[in-house]
Order: sequence, then structure tokens, then C-alpha cells
Amino acid sequence: TKPFVFLLHSVCAFCLVGTMAGETLNIGAMPVEQLNALRESIQDENRFLTASFSQLRMARSKFMESRDCLKTLTPENVGTPVMVPITASLYVKGTLAETDRVLVDVGTGYFVEKAVPDADDYLKRKVGYLTDNLERLEANIVEKRKNLEAVTMVLQAKVMEQRAAA
Repeated sequence: TKPFVFLLHSVCAFCLVGTMAGETLNIGAMPVEQLNALRESIQDENRFLTASFSQLRMARSKFMESRDCLKTLTPENVGTPVMVPITASLYVKGTLAETDRVLVDVGTGYFVEKAVPDADDYLKRKVGYLTDNLERLEANIVEKRKNLEAVTMVLQAKVMEQRAAA
């Protein structure tokens, strides 16, 4: 789904083009109440998209950190003391037994044993996938901010018109 796009026509009428349905909404003709509702809706969606962006960025950084950790697994490190995660907040002492195979968390509590190069390839693909999604999401956020600015400008103009008429 593509984001909504605001256009400024030569006659200075703002239009909202809904690319999903192919319909055009003239926000210049909307009453103040509708503009307020539209602005709130765009703000809510922008907050959601921004929160999603932060979560995706955090997930990507964890995958990147995991790739960095794989690089430290060398045969010289066998027998090195390590902290083994039992849960997200519980770790126990352990010893690194082997460096050629690792367990990879593939989601929802499932782990797959992989050779280090295969695990690195998996993590590289995940980082690439998340990077692509982050770029698309960032473009959507930018468009939403533009939409919000356009609606706010029209809303402010309408409020000023109402005050001047009163």
C-alpha cells in the first residue's frame, strides 16, 4: 500500500490523493471537524510508524551485533569461559566447547543448528531484509509528515477564516 500524497494545485486547493482507492479528497473543502479528525488519524498513524521504525532498527542492530559475535568464534577460543543465556535476563556460567557450529534463533522459540558461515549468511540476509523495510518505512514516515503539514496548514487557514468571519 502506498501512502497518501498531498498535492498543491495551481489554484491553491489542497487535495488528498488516496492511492489505494484511486480517489481524490479535496481537503480544502473539508469542514474543520473533519480536518481535525484527519489530522489526528495521520498523527496516530505517524506515531505507529515511528514506533515500528524504532523496533525494526533495534532488531537490525541485534542481528548486526550477532554477526559481529560470530567473527569472534575462532578455534583458539575453545575452553573460554562464557555467559550462556537461559532467558532474556538469566545467564549461567559456561565454557565454549566448539566454534564451528552455533544455534540460531529463527523466531518464536525455535533454534536451528548451523555452521558459522551459514549462520553468518542467515544473519546477513536478515540485516538486508530489515534495511530494505526500514528504507520503505522511512519513506512512508516522510510522506505522512508532509501530509500532516498540509492538513495542519489547511486547518489553520480555515480556523483563521472562521475567526475573521466571527
